[in-house]
Amino acid sequence: MKITNSNQPNALETIIKSLENKPAKGAVAEQKTKQDISDKIELSIKRQEIQKLVEKTKAIPEVRLDKVEQIKEAIKSETYNVKGKLVAKSILKSNILDEIL
Repeated sequence: MKITNSNQPNALETIIKSLENKPAKGAVAEQKTKQDISDKIELSIKRQEIQKLVEKTKAIPEVRLDKVEQIKEAIKSETYNVKGKLVAKSILKSNILDEIL
């Protein structure tokens, strides 16, 4: 006894139909090329902006020596006052961010 379902197309017919509906590779490549041209212009502008920001960032020193010297002097003269709540808050914030990320 053989049971067939004539309402469902077979797998081979489905694959053939899907291939027929796909655009030709040349058409896709041509369409991508047209999009790439406009994207390149936009990307080059973005790249220039990013490059300017990178240069500004590199110009800023990693360590603010004037601030470090002020703190060193305050520690030596025993006038450096650290607020415990701010330190605790910073530690907790750092630990929470480490847990999340």
